Amino acid sequence: TKTAFVINAYNLMIKYAFCKMGIPATSSNRSSFFDDVSINVGGRIFSFNDLEHGILRANTRHPYQLMKRFGSRDSRKRLSLEKLDCRVHFALNCGAKSCPPVKKYTAEAIEDQLELAAMAFCEGGNVVIDVDSCQLYLNKILQWYMADFAASKNDLPQKILQYVRGEKKETLNKLIQQGNVSVKFLEYDWSSDGINFATFEKSDLSEKRKKL
Repeated sequence: TKTAFVINAYNLMIKYAFCKMGIPATSSNRSSFFDDVSINVGGRIFSFNDLEHGILRANTRHPYQLMKRFGSRDSRKRLSLEKLDCRVHFALNCGAKSCPPVKKYTAEAIEDQLELAAMAFCEGGNVVIDVDSCQLYLNKILQWYMADFAASKNDLPQKILQYVRGEKKETLNKLIQQGNVSVKFLEYDWSSDGINFATFEKSDLSEKRKKL
């Protein structure tokens, strides 16, 4: 129940925040957007990073931050999932074009829905196999959160094999068996389809907060 609710809330509130606050267009502004733009859920305040890393990733440290989202004295820590499920990365949409598509998730079918989301994500251009060069190109999400998927970069092909089907699965499995597949990561497209939205700037965050 919690997993489905938080995924849906995250995806919905990203779009709402774009409307109210604008779209971050630089690395610095993206960091501020996901850390500082907050929403009230059941009387508790959460940033987008709180929802993703604090709850859905079982209070696992953000790959580019030193501390976990919820400290030992943070009452929100009890809301964290007990176990990290890497498939949540195939369900969260932060508003960028390289993100997975937004879908509705339900408590009753969350397991099947996450599995389908993983397979759909890996069937498209997020997983590309170049047979001639024996290279596997992956969406950059799998580089940022590699530890959620596998123990090392070399273990990623075997993990991805779980989610691909048909000819792509056969081709990848053959390369793995041959032991000569190398992994590279695709460039991430941070642009958004929300072309009519304002641009989010961390410098005027306080002023925009007053207007919410």
